[in-house]
Amino acid sequence: MPSAPVVATLQEHVSFLLHEVETHCHLVELFFTSGSVELLSSIRSRRGYVQSLREKADIECARLLERRKANTTFHAQVSGMHSLVIALEMLTKHCFDCVREGTLEEAFEHPTGQECRKLMKRIRRALRLVKVGVSDDNRRRTGIKLGRRTHKLIASYNELQALTLQAKFNLNDDQLRAAILSNVCLKRLVEQLGVVAEALIKADLGQVATLQNYPHLLDSATNLNYDLRDLKVRRLALTRSGSAIAAITHKDESGKEVLAVYKEGDRAKIQEEVDGVNQWRNIDPRLAPSVLSQSGTSQSGTSQSATSQTGGKNDGSSEQSSLLIEHIPGKTLEALLLAGDRDGTQAALKALFKTLNQTWKVTLTPESCSANFMKQLQKRIGDSRKVHPEFFKDEERICGYVSASFDDLVRTVADKEALWRAPFSVLTHGDFNVDNLIYDDAEKRVYFIDLHRASYFDYVQDLSVLMVSIYRLQVLSGETRMQMMESAKEVYRFGRRFAARQQDATFEVRLAAGLARSFATSTRFIFDKKLASRMHLRARYLLERLAKLSPEQAQTFTLPLKELYVE
Repeated sequence: MPSAPVVATLQEHVSFLLHEVETHCHLVELFFTSGSVELLSSIRSRRGYVQSLREKADIECARLLERRKANTTFHAQVSGMHSLVIALEMLTKHCFDCVREGTLEEAFEHPTGQECRKLMKRIRRALRLVKVGVSDDNRRRTGIKLGRRTHKLIASYNELQALTLQAKFNLNDDQLRAAILSNVCLKRLVEQLGVVAEALIKADLGQVATLQNYPHLLDSATNLNYDLRDLKVRRLALTRSGSAIAAITHKDESGKEVLAVYKEGDRAKIQEEVDGVNQWRNIDPRLAPSVLSQSGTSQSGTSQSATSQTGGKNDGSSEQSSLLIEHIPGKTLEALLLAGDRDGTQAALKALFKTLNQTWKVTLTPESCSANFMKQLQKRIGDSRKVHPEFFKDEERICGYVSASFDDLVRTVADKEALWRAPFSVLTHGDFNVDNLIYDDAEKRVYFIDLHRASYFDYVQDLSVLMVSIYRLQVLSGETRMQMMESAKEVYRFGRRFAARQQDATFEVRLAAGLARSFATSTRFIFDKKLASRMHLRARYLLERLAKLSPEQAQTFTLPLKELYVE
């Protein structure tokens, strides 16, 4: 725990809540003993007290974290304790549900009441571990022990439910329904113990740590020649996929020196990331961070080498994996743009263009390709339609002028796009956003991260994604915004020079299609109606221009850059 005087009140609330969870569990145990209908009112009457304890803990956590920096040990520990409070409150709800679902108008003997009582006693013993973990600063080890017990309790529950189903011929329909539903609530109670275990681990290691990835973190610490007890795991980014990306630092140091970057996710995506890194490093080892280690787990949260750490069982389903990646010093292009760092941004772009020019020349192959931007748009536009349904209207007619629907425009351009093939392929990043480019000012170099989509493809895909990722940065006015627009124009001008040297006649029209695709689909990430509307209108403007082009006009088409990147 953080220093005792600071969080004494919070620990007091947690202790009272633990006592109340035990009381709830005792009432459930009595219910499985007697089946008394009066127990429902007894447990219901305690709901208000539980809610009061939860609200007190919420207020205390908010007070403790007020004006505190997010990426600190103190913040992680208090946030972990708050997660524990929420998990404990959910335990009381599941206890209440056990009694509520199993209560009929008249008491009846639960067919597996004795087995349920035994399971409840084991749950109460497991809760005593939580008391010990909270009181003696041993949260992580307690969380692991509790996780192991949870797996064993789930196995016991499965046996219990099987016995209940075997007794179905001795029960009427209402009794069978009550018995099964009460058992299901008991299972949820056991599963919630796993959430409590995770909260204890988070309070020690940080919000990134879970029962599922704990073996990965152990492996990562071993690969760095450290004990996990000596390390801090600090979240670096919140991803849309939910994958964890964290910095691993030493506890005794300031935390500024990052030892490595930890990343986890679906096994297939992690393998794609490794393959992408290797592709780029084969061209130039300095282009991407090296992979220090890789490990994998099943959905149950255990790796082949670390199953015993959490007591899990590897069933081989829905596998996950993790990476330990070299930490690259520097700032992302996104950070430079948002800070309004003109000199830094210019230096980063200069290094980027030099790197891309060299890489594309080395990897250029004569095999033509088609990005199929309109097919990409059709695949992804559904999410944008959900966030901004008002942008997508049917065909409109005004005084004889026909305004085609968005979908009709996309279909028209898709038919034409088949003729706009790129004359060659190069190694592309695949997710060329401003937060995936890191500039090291000391080395005057740019590095690429998040390479799971790397492939040989049309270079216009990367350029269009980068230009739109600059545009969608949510600084909507002022000098910083003007610098952003000028940066996007520089990306265009670099691409046009490269295209001219390679005699790429359809560069401009393909870039327009790529920008239309990215402007339209990126609105799903933008809640600000003003910015989202600007982006959608730019996408529609480009589609309308492209839909009118003849094959001959496509060869001489020029991107309306001024209209797109002037605010």
